[in-house]
Amino acid sequence: MKIRLLLITLILTTGNLFAQKLYVWCPKDQIATPRQDFLEKDTIDLVVFDGRILTPKSKIECTADGTINKLTDFIRQTYPATTINVLNSNQYYKDPANNRITVKIGISAYHAAFGADVKVGIGSVGGNFSYGVFPEGKWNAVTAYAVKIYDYRNNNEIKKVKDILKTASRPNTGGYITAKNILNSSFIEANQEMLFFIDETLMK
Repeated sequence: MKIRLLLITLILTTGNLFAQKLYVWCPKDQIATPRQDFLEKDTIDLVVFDGRILTPKSKIECTADGTINKLTDFIRQTYPATTINVLNSNQYYKDPANNRITVKIGISAYHAAFGADVKVGIGSVGGNFSYGVFPEGKWNAVTAYAVKIYDYRNNNEIKKVKDILKTASRPNTGGYITAKNILNSSFIEANQEMLFFIDETLMK
C-alpha cells in the first residue's frame, strides 16, 4: 500500500512539473556604455554557462546559445579596448588560465511564467540565491547570474564572486507582451549590476 501511494505521489509530482509552462524570449538589444580605454591591452577569458531547467512544454523563442550570444556581444561592446576571448560553455568548471582575467557567468534563471510556476526553471550554478515569494495571479520574470571573476594578472590570484538576482511582476493586462517586457527589464537590470561588479573588481 505504501509503495502504491509513493508511486501515485511521484506520478502526480512529475506530471505537475511537466505541465508548468515557462516562457523565454530573446532579449532586445541593450545599448552599451563603452568603457573606453578601460582594461586596454588586457585579455579576458569569458565563459557563460546556462544552468536553467526548462520544462518540455515551455514556450522557448530564444535558445540557450541565443541568450548566451546576446550576453557575450553586450560585454564585448562594453569593453571595446579589451580582447574578449569567448570560451565554450564546457570550460565553465575548468580552472582559469594564468596571467589573464577570467570571467565566468552562470545563468541560473532567465525566463517568465504565470504565478509561482516561475520557480520551476531556476537552475543551480553554484550561487546562493534567495528568491522569496512570487505572487500568484501575475506574470513573474526572473534573471539570475552567479558571476565569478579571477584576476590572475601579474602572478596574482584574486577571486571575487557575486550573485545577481533581478525579478519583476506585473498583472496580466497585456498577456504575453507583459511577460516579454518584464523579462527584458529583469535582463537589463541584471546586466547593469554585473557590469558594475566587473568594473569595481578590475579597476586599479
